[in-house]
Amino acid sequence: MKNGLFLAACMVFTGLVSNVGFAQAPNNYGQPLGMAQNGQQQQARPQPGMVVGAAGAGQPQMMPAPFQINAQEEQYIDGILAYWEFRSSKVHHYEANFKRWEYDSVFGPPNKDTFKSISEGVVKYEKPDKGLFQVTSIKHYAAPKDGQPADYVLRPAEVNEHWVCDGKSIFEFDVPAKQLKIWPIPPEQQGQAITNGPLPFLFGAKKDEIKSRFYLRVSPHQTNNPNEYWLEAWPKRAQDAADYRYISILIDRAEFLPFAIEVFDRNYNPDAQPPNMPNYSRTVYMFDNRKTYEEGGISDNLRQMFSRSFYQPQLPSGWQRVVQQTGGGMAQPGQVPANAVRPGQGMPR
Repeated sequence: MKNGLFLAACMVFTGLVSNVGFAQAPNNYGQPLGMAQNGQQQQARPQPGMVVGAAGAGQPQMMPAPFQINAQEEQYIDGILAYWEFRSSKVHHYEANFKRWEYDSVFGPPNKDTFKSISEGVVKYEKPDKGLFQVTSIKHYAAPKDGQPADYVLRPAEVNEHWVCDGKSIFEFDVPAKQLKIWPIPPEQQGQAITNGPLPFLFGAKKDEIKSRFYLRVSPHQTNNPNEYWLEAWPKRAQDAADYRYISILIDRAEFLPFAIEVFDRNYNPDAQPPNMPNYSRTVYMFDNRKTYEEGGISDNLRQMFSRSFYQPQLPSGWQRVVQQTGGGMAQPGQVPANAVRPGQGMPR
């Protein structure tokens, strides 16, 4: 399985988000505003795969801390994580439409504000580990030609991503091969595979798990909007740092669930100096038309109808079912706090 596709699928299986609007940039093909566009100077700039010391037997290799935070900011972040875990634990069913902007300054437009492609799709989730991620359309950057401005166009016959997880396996619809590829989830990981995937805070956020895997800080690009919380998560584990440099998460205060996520490429480096070229590669996800249902909030009949609609994939006519080989382990889940308190609006500066 391709790591990039698996990461994207896991990211949005349970991207529990709010319906808060996100500003759109005029004359820039709907590019979202407010997300981090410029790099910040860090105390350390670890390279992909860089480790600190030698890991003990069975222990992950760790990355150096890219920044330091004070006690006040740590307390503020702890409050956000505790209430976030409490809130996300209440969501039993979820579905939403999403948009995805992919920036690739190496193989796409070199300008940091011009994305390579824009996708639309749908994501669905049922607690604890059933989900669907399906891209319904992708438009790609078309450079200016014959005096016409740049545009974004569909590619005829392009095959879009489509993944389903039923809790026991992940199903990939491979259209060119006419195969429904099945990636079995080991028995000891069933029931928690999504929540303990590459980005655990998107799948029923767990405070202890997040803090064990990420260095966290309030985003330097946090706005003054009192209805939003912006966090940055930098991987502690070398295996995670091999997939991405860091992640920005925007949380809506009303629903206390993420409404936008930005994943920065592992080679993201806007401050590169000659002869190196700046790298602005990153992926932005935004969610709208979202629907959430809490435990006991829907009837058994509706639950069954909702379930059958997405996590029991049917084999298309003329296709083959192909079982794949998988490996690797996932961390153990944390405990949901019993008395989490919604944090205040103020943030340390």
